[in-house]
Amino acid sequence: MVLQALVWCIAAVVLVSCGPAPGAQAPAITITDAWARPAMMSGDGHGMGMNSAVYFVVRNSGGQADRLIGASTAVAGRAELHETREEGGVMRMVPVPAVEIPAGGEVAFRPGGLHIMLMDLKRDLKVGDSFELTLRFERAGELKLSVPVRQGGM
Repeated sequence: MVLQALVWCIAAVVLVSCGPAPGAQAPAITITDAWARPAMMSGDGHGMGMNSAVYFVVRNSGGQADRLIGASTAVAGRAELHETREEGGVMRMVPVPAVEIPAGGEVAFRPGGLHIMLMDLKRDLKVGDSFELTLRFERAGELKLSVPVRQGGM
């Protein structure tokens, strides 16, 4: 009888310790409307270093904010978080270290704003193609998605 009571106590401790901490809630991150531009040659005139950009909407239905802190893909040498900004009357694509995704909110990565810049592409990205992209979040960890390549505008 004592042994049975001990087993039940251990089982209760294991069940309680395996659950989430009181008040803790993991962010529920979802990605929709993902797409990438076809590959474009860099403006250096040498025909080297093809680039593209990826756009999508990040939704956080969780109770805690999260941050998008990076991206990677096998089709590019580098994938960076960028934002298009006006500086001195000129539009520039500027790297950003992270993007805050508010609790219960969403952030749109769109032409003329936030985007993932793909640099040093390893292959052409043609309309109709798709590739895998991994997004890294501070709380939610890695999220893999398939990104179709299509024409798009502002």
